[in-house]
Amino acid sequence: MRASPPSTERTDLQRSEGGFGEAVRLTVPVAMAYIPLGVAFGVLLTASGINWYWAPLSTLLIYAGSMEFLAVGFMVAGLPLYQVAFTTLVVNFRHVFYGLSFPIDRLRGRARKAYGVFALTDETYGITSAGPGTHLTGRQITVLQVVSHVWWFLGALLGALLGQVIPESVKGFDFALTAMFLTLAVNAVRARRSATLVLLALGAGAVGHLVDRYVIGESFLVVSLLLYVAVVSATYRKGGGGAAEENEESEENEGGVK
Repeated sequence: MRASPPSTERTDLQRSEGGFGEAVRLTVPVAMAYIPLGVAFGVLLTASGINWYWAPLSTLLIYAGSMEFLAVGFMVAGLPLYQVAFTTLVVNFRHVFYGLSFPIDRLRGRARKAYGVFALTDETYGITSAGPGTHLTGRQITVLQVVSHVWWFLGALLGALLGQVIPESVKGFDFALTAMFLTLAVNAVRARRSATLVLLALGAGAVGHLVDRYVIGESFLVVSLLLYVAVVSATYRKGGGGAAEENEESEENEGGVK
């Protein structure tokens, strides 16, 4: 008879399997947005006269939903490379700030870290940094990102294949992204239980809107993020002020689990 594995090994195996399942489960709300959005992207791409295979290929090489939608217009219009590069910088500038709190230190090995940076999307950042996945291990974070990537790939592939069947008059696919962001925001507020951070975000957004409208156009995202990071950093530096105290109280009420 073959000896059964030690209890510690069985426990580690069960924990690993459970962790894998939890990471996949956290991608369900992501899939609810990525699949219809991917379908919409595939339909848009084929309707613009671009070969269908560019839809799944772009999800593998670019993997930036908003930029992939914009890239379709860029290709059709034939914009020069410098305009494409500048627009990409502006649209994805928020990822610079994501890197400040994304738990990349949990990812082991250069390959995982490299993919973690490449696959860092708004949704996976929200889940791992301020949502229900703040406690995930490095392996779970990788699983979360890979599965989320697969959802986007499958959605784009399906949309590309069905692009000639779905009428162009069909609207509403893009609202899935808005709905998903609202869900992630609600989960983040419930996890942190910090009214101060919400008010700071609203204030930064209001200032960013005014600057965008009356001072510098197309600057809403950059101004809002810079202002929010500056205010939150100043609050935390005081140590015991505002948002920091609320976060500490929240952690104590939740058993100190981050």
